[in-house]
Amino acid sequence: MKNIRNNENIWALVPIKRLENAKSRLAPFLDRSERISLMRAMFRDVLATLSRVETLGGILVVTSDEEAAATAALAGAVTIPDPVENGVNGAVQRGIDWLHANHKAGVMVVPGDVPFITVPEIESVLHATKSSPIVIVPASRDGGTNILAVAPPVLFPPAYGSMSFARHVVAARAAGVEPEILELEGAGPDIDLAVDLIFDSSQNPLSWTRSCLDSLPVLGASVAAKSLKEKVAP
Repeated sequence: MKNIRNNENIWALVPIKRLENAKSRLAPFLDRSERISLMRAMFRDVLATLSRVETLGGILVVTSDEEAAATAALAGAVTIPDPVENGVNGAVQRGIDWLHANHKAGVMVVPGDVPFITVPEIESVLHATKSSPIVIVPASRDGGTNILAVAPPVLFPPAYGSMSFARHVVAARAAGVEPEILELEGAGPDIDLAVDLIFDSSQNPLSWTRSCLDSLPVLGASVAAKSLKEKVAP
């Protein structure tokens, strides 16, 4: 896959922190090597999906992790470092600035931990930008933002963090734009909590993520109990 395809003007932007620091909230259930393996698998699934979307202008990965950068290169993505590493907003803004300076391109921010996203869903987000310059896909559970497409990307800065979906909607409206909001089945879930480690085995059975979770030791009743608590917690 080439770094730029069809001269389209929206790129996927994937910010990735160092793999060794990923998924710290799963530390009670997965050890460090297991968390790294899980993040690696999810990232590979996301890149594999994005690489099949022919209407993307390209894929940009922002990371200072050498392994993640090598994985991105194998998928045909452009990689730039994140030397400051001051969080997802800083990484996303760095990617936005690079794309604006080098390609005058819009962005579609896709986290590296949404492994069940599909090609048709990505295409639906790209299509929605024809109706609104800001498209937001909320996370299915925690009030977060799982996809943010902005074209042009200079309309407002990213606002990731707690309840980012609501803050992105407010920011879009403050910029004079009514955002297009899409609720997508595959893009909605991410894997952050114990509840996310247990899902229908028929879901993406051939994915790297599915294979990784299948290879992990049985997590036991403590995960199931924790999962139930997370499901019913306000």
